[in-house]
This record gives sequence, structure tokens and C-alpha cells, in this order.
Amino acid sequence: MNRIFVFFKVVFLFLLSFELSRLYFLIYLKDQLGDRFINVWAMSTYSGFALDISTVMYCVAPLILLMFAEGIARKRWPNWFYLFFILLDLVCIFAITISDPELYRQWGSKFNNQVLVYISHPKEMAISTGAVHWGKTVVFAIVLSISLFIIGRLIFKVINKERTYSIQYTMTELILLVVSFVLLRGGTGVTTISQSSAIYSENRLHNAASINSLWNALYYIFNDVESLYDDKFKVAESSQATQDFRNQIGEDTALFDLTSTSRPNILIVTLESFTASGSLLLEGYNDCMPNLDRIARENLYFSQCYSSGDRTEKGLVSILSGYPAQPLSSIIVFPDKMSALPGLGKELKKEGYKGYFYYGGDADFASMKAYLIVQGIDNIVDKKSLDKSWLTSKWGAHDGFIYSRFLSDARYFKEPFLANVLSLSSHEPYDVPYSSSDLEKDEWYPYKNSLRYADSCLADFLEQCKKQAWYKNTLIVLVADHGHEIGLKDKLFFGKEKYHIPLIVTGGALQEFWRGKMLNQVVSQTIIPSLLLKSMEMSDEGFKWQTGVYNKHPFAQYHYNNGFGRVENSSSCLKDNLSDQYNFFGISSDSLRIQKDGKIFQQVLVEDFMKK
Repeated sequence: MNRIFVFFKVVFLFLLSFELSRLYFLIYLKDQLGDRFINVWAMSTYSGFALDISTVMYCVAPLILLMFAEGIARKRWPNWFYLFFILLDLVCIFAITISDPELYRQWGSKFNNQVLVYISHPKEMAISTGAVHWGKTVVFAIVLSISLFIIGRLIFKVINKERTYSIQYTMTELILLVVSFVLLRGGTGVTTISQSSAIYSENRLHNAASINSLWNALYYIFNDVESLYDDKFKVAESSQATQDFRNQIGEDTALFDLTSTSRPNILIVTLESFTASGSLLLEGYNDCMPNLDRIARENLYFSQCYSSGDRTEKGLVSILSGYPAQPLSSIIVFPDKMSALPGLGKELKKEGYKGYFYYGGDADFASMKAYLIVQGIDNIVDKKSLDKSWLTSKWGAHDGFIYSRFLSDARYFKEPFLANVLSLSSHEPYDVPYSSSDLEKDEWYPYKNSLRYADSCLADFLEQCKKQAWYKNTLIVLVADHGHEIGLKDKLFFGKEKYHIPLIVTGGALQEFWRGKMLNQVVSQTIIPSLLLKSMEMSDEGFKWQTGVYNKHPFAQYHYNNGFGRVENSSSCLKDNLSDQYNFFGISSDSLRIQKDGKIFQQVLVEDFMKK
């Protein structure tokens, strides 16, 4: 009976540590909860209890196993065995608890496999923390560490009690092991427990609080891609889904003639975190990019372009390979799958193009360099190739420096060429050498100010491009890698506003007909390879993930962690796969159809990803 009391005491203490973790999460994000804090805390504790118990058993099972082994050997283990497991559990709880609220604040999700993409680059991760609320984090971390230390001492004290070894002792520990295993998997049924067991609300933040942070992190750490995807995204037979998907894309045989030059140079400027909500022209909320707005008005711009994902490496794949972001993974970190991607670089290399990539940061970050090499990009210039005096940003070189290096090198490029310049000044921590006087000094000022700086650098760069000999034969595409939060009120975190981005075509090779034109067609950034190849009367086979410019039923679909959004001319929707929450905006008769089409698109994408 004493062993059972020990078991319950340890379980209670670990439950207490997880409740502290939940409280930390909710207090950190209290501003987003308003006056519902107590209600959300109570409901998330209740709804997440089963998942909490499962996670407790992951922590307790090794301790019970050690005690069971003691009963078999009739010999006590050294205390450090128990201390090791207790400390390991509490350190993991502490680390995940500290990181989860800030991850959610910035990304809209807790720890997931996207974090694992970046964890192999600790320096870049550290730089990104420039936007963290450090004061609040440090204070909370101190309180949490003291609390967990006290809990750890109590757990060790309970376990460290004298025990008499007997057959009853061994049988009790064996029974407790079995009970732990059953509770760990969430019962005796065929289906094991998952995050969905904690889902109780239509509000994403409420559900995030309910889901045990350590369980969630362990899930993403130990599940491979096949386990992550399995059949959970399947809504129709594969053949039927493929046919439905083809019907969505349709056939667009009309030539969108951007240039009269048969083989123009292509320069793609990928703008870090340039959200349409920072543009007065595109959204009307903020005046953060006046130069971009002017350039758009003078050239060809798409007023309804959406990014495919929300991270730079996903945007790079979407822009150069026309391949959509996936809901639970990033294809760029899987060498075999990434190698199977089509690409603008691959296609143009067959036509004699030389490929160039310029970036002020580290091109090895998130496997970008490997992807570029596979895509036929011959020359990659990043911060390792730059003058050290230029590395004034925590990420590397600010936009002005990398634009300058490109202009210097481009004088010697053999035409035709394909070049991609990836900016970085508008990436957190937004440490730009500029301070705007007219922007409101609110929470979002550092980000908005960095957009202003990046916008001015871009304008200077394009003016210098016009003076180059290669300019008259060059198409220039300006596009964001992804959107960004900018503090809009009454907007969903994963709503279409976050994914709305600029897409502008300019350059000396742009047909005069298109200058000063705006296209209101809904498109995704994945349209870029097809758009350029078709304009040069080249095959765009393999890039069929986006409706064309003249499609009668255009759409853009984006994916975030375990969910998707879909935008059409008259309607849009947001679908969370985990909670099954569905938000629809637009003409009511579109609601069922747009959700079904979005699920079909997602299924076909996942199946294609798995087959690569």
C-alpha cells in the first residue's frame, strides 16, 4: 500500500509541474485572453487532463522501472539514478515551458517539427530571439525554475523513503508499471492518445493551452514524416482526389506574354517578410513601403498574391520550384525529396542560363544552399563571401551591402542569367541602421521600421540596376518569401492577411503594354516559375500547383502547421486539421465547396510529397 501512495504522490507532483507550465503559457499570453483568463485556465486544465496524465507517465515510468528492478535484485540503486531521471524530466519541462509561449506569440503554434529545422543552426536561432520579450521571459523563468526545483526535491524525497523488498513489493511495482503503460497510451483501446484529445474550443490559443507542452514536443521529436502524415489527410481515393485537383487547376493555355525578348535575364528579388499589410497600395493599413508602392504603380503588379507558407525556406521552394508548403514539414530538409523537385534553375540551365544566388546571411541555414545547388544555381554568395566590415546585422550583411555586391559582380555575368537576391534586413531582430520618425512607436514599430529601411534599399538598388548594361534585357520579379504579423486588429492569426504579399514584375525587358497595369487575379507565389517559363514560350510541365493568370476560377492555397487557408476571388476559408475548426468568409454558397477543394488540394500535396 505504501508503494501505491508513493506512486500517487509522484504523479501529483508531476501534474503540478505541468499545471505550472500551463499557467506560465497563459500568463505569458494573457494580453490575448482578455477577461477570459480564469475560464480558459479551468477549461484547458480539464480538457488537457488526459494528455497531462499520459505525459506524467512518460516521466514516472522510468522511476517505477528502476524500483521494479530493485525488487528483483533485492538491492537499492544509487540515488543518482533517480536524480538523473527526475532532473532530466524537469529540465525538459522547463525548456519547453520557457520556449512555447514565445513560439506561439511569433509563429502561432507551439513546439513543432519546424523548430527542428532551425535547431541545427543555434546561432541563427539565437539571433531570431531579438524579438523575444526578454524582461518578461527572464522573470517568469526564474519563478518557474525555483518552483520546479522545489517540486524536484519533493519528488526525490518521496521516492527516497526506506523500502522493504518482498514479493508484494515487486508485484506492486509490476502492477504500477502496467497501469503506467495503459495511462501513457491513453487507455486500452486500439487508438492511442493524441493532441486532439485536448481540443475543446474553436479558439486556437485555448486549445494550445490545453495541449501538454512536453507531450507535444516529444511527439514532433520522435515521429518521422510517415508517422506524421499517414492517412489523416486522406478525404478521397487517390485517383479521384487527383482528378478533382486537376479540375481545380484547370487548363490555361493562353500565353501571358511578359516580354518580347526570347531569353531575357531573370532577376528575382525575394523580400524578407514583406507583408501586403505594410503597403498602402495593397492593403491600406500601413505606409511602410512607399517605394515599393510607387514601383508597383509604374509596372505590373498582382494585387492578390499569397505566400504558400510562413518561413523563408518554404518561400524559396515555392518561388523557384513552384512547390507549395506542406502542413507538417518542410521539403527542403529531406535531400531525396528536395532533389526530386522541379525548378526554374534546372529548366533555364538547359537553355544556357547561369544561376546566381545572393544572400547577406548564411546560405547553409535551413538547407537552402543544398537546395540551390540541386536546382542548378552555380554561384552562391552569402556572408562567408562578404567583407567582414559589411556584417553589421546580427544575421549578416544588411540589404544595402548585398545589393551593392550583386551590382558589382553582375557586370561580369555572362548573359542570359538567372539571379536571386534574398534580403534579410526585415528579419527579426530588425536591427537596421535607420529610425523612422513618422511611424507610430508601438509594439510593431521595430518591424515596420525595418520594412521602411528595406524598402529604401530596394528602391536604390533598382535605380542602380537601370544604369547597368544588362538591365534592358532583364525581367525583374519582386516578391516576398512570406507575409508577417503586423498588429492588425480583429484578424485571425493564420488569416489571409498574414499571407498576402507583394508580387511585382519590372525591368527593362518588361513589355511596355504591362507598365502601369494591375492584375486583381488571385495567385500564389508558386505561379512564378510557370509565369516566367510560359512567357518565354518554354514548357511549364511539372509546375502545375497554381491556377493561371486567365483562369476563370482562380485560387491560392497556403499551409501552416497542421492547417490550411484558401483564398478565392469572392470567398476564403481557414481550416485547422487538429481541432477541425473551420472559418469561412464570403458567399455562403461557396462554404462547403471551398473547404472540400482545400482538403483535396492538401491530400494531393501530401501524397505527392510522400512519393518524392
